[in-house]
Amino acid sequence: MSNTLKRTRIALLSGLTLSATLLAPLATAEVSGAVSVTNDYRFRGVSQTAGDPALQANIDWSHDSGFFVGAWGSNVDFDEPGYNGPDVEIDLYAGYYGEINDDTSYDFTLYRYNYPGDSELDYLEVSAGIDYSGFRAAYWYTDDYGGSDLALHYTEINYSWGFAEDWSLDLHYGYNFGDGIDDGEGFDDGEGFDSYSDYSIGVSTEFSGFSVSMAYLDTDIDGDNEVNSGVYKNSGTLLASVSYAF
Repeated sequence: MSNTLKRTRIALLSGLTLSATLLAPLATAEVSGAVSVTNDYRFRGVSQTAGDPALQANIDWSHDSGFFVGAWGSNVDFDEPGYNGPDVEIDLYAGYYGEINDDTSYDFTLYRYNYPGDSELDYLEVSAGIDYSGFRAAYWYTDDYGGSDLALHYTEINYSWGFAEDWSLDLHYGYNFGDGIDDGEGFDDGEGFDSYSDYSIGVSTEFSGFSVSMAYLDTDIDGDNEVNSGVYKNSGTLLASVSYAF
């Protein structure tokens, strides 16, 4: 595998949090899906497409009991000198969604990240989240980040405020920590670092089955670890996406 693979999925408006975007239809449909286009696939602040556009799609099946399964896919680009990385990421997931009351819901999800062409990168991750009145908080954990046998933790909080009909202001903050980062691989300056944050602010709207979003995303990664272009770009950028749900 590439030692510099330090993935980071989903600032709030590009792939967004998978569970947040995919669990929304559970109460109303047994089968749902979406196709989307974004100008950059960011995972927790870091580009998975070397700063280039991505075509993404998902399909989900849910049961009235709250159990659900699904699949999500996107093109990726991890190519570096001497390493021809995979071109596609396919994620499989299963979990449970429940409601405490009209304002509060929760979910538990198991993810399997798959990279056809380089299976050494494949790994499992679990998450738990809670939604309350426009807020969402979630925790993610893996003990095999990018197939490295190293642990990684991710915590996030999001808020969506509907300020006009079919329009919302979307805020996101995420915090990454664990051996999967502080071994120094991926943002290698010879010293490594033990954590970093990603954050975004944006607006989104819906019409005729389409969802459109635009956000500014950045991280607090700096110095020799900051990447301004190409593979694993992690500097600030404007993200735009358009999706169609079915």
